[in-house]
Amino acid sequence: MGPQELIDRLLPGARVTACEPLTGGVSAEVLAVTVRPPSGPVERLVIRRHRDIDGKTDRRDRAAREHALLVHLHATGAPVPQPRLFVAPDTLIQERIEGSTALPDDAAKLMAQALATIHATDPTGLPPLPVCDDPSAGIHKWLPERADLAAVLAGIEPYTGSPVLLHGDFWPGNLLWRDGRLAAVLDWEDAAIGDPLVDVACARVEIACAAGDAMAETFSRVYLELTHADDARLPAWDLYVSSAALHYMDAWGLAPDALAARKATTRARQAAAMAALGLAPRSSD
Repeated sequence: MGPQELIDRLLPGARVTACEPLTGGVSAEVLAVTVRPPSGPVERLVIRRHRDIDGKTDRRDRAAREHALLVHLHATGAPVPQPRLFVAPDTLIQERIEGSTALPDDAAKLMAQALATIHATDPTGLPPLPVCDDPSAGIHKWLPERADLAAVLAGIEPYTGSPVLLHGDFWPGNLLWRDGRLAAVLDWEDAAIGDPLVDVACARVEIACAAGDAMAETFSRVYLELTHADDARLPAWDLYVSSAALHYMDAWGLAPDALAARKATTRARQAAAMAALGLAPRSSD
């Protein structure tokens, strides 16, 4: 179904006057469309069509779940795009929020505050979401050659706190800023409930790739100060996130230089996590 057919579902009689792809996503095709309704002002919308991709749940489940979650979060006043229409099986139409993914001044502090706010979301009324509270299975999946993992991971205290709303892919590319303030948190397709440190670990490795280790560590420190979270499980989640990224990274469509730089940074984060867990370096490192 093309953009005009989709817009016909939302705004009968409206005309698509401009349509351009938005880059950066891997698991969804994203189009920015400008729409002229039969009456009233021009509207700027986003059409988001989920794709099948290795390592992700079925695109139909992701799309329906993301739309339902956005309906709930937008109604609470959270900084998310207003969902306008879900077109089964895999397509969302949302408002387009103006902003930039360029990091603002004091970005580490602002990102930590934004993530802490997400994790403080009242879980009442959330749609059913996957649970993400144990890094062990993922680590074993992505590092099957490591026979020494079981004993080390068995010593990690399980998460016993109340499950929180997880964004699932909290990184600079999913944050829009305007005039130095957070305008929107995008792309909720990987949302879950569980251990907040998995979001922290995801952000840490991505911030390190985007802006360096110092900003990543500042982000972590501010988040932990704000939330008083127990960081004992953070090295395990760091290993989980960095190993997953290295497993799937070749399919992200990155330019060769960008891919090489990201791999180097992510391998360094993986090695640091292993060291923190008392694991010997990988034999290939």
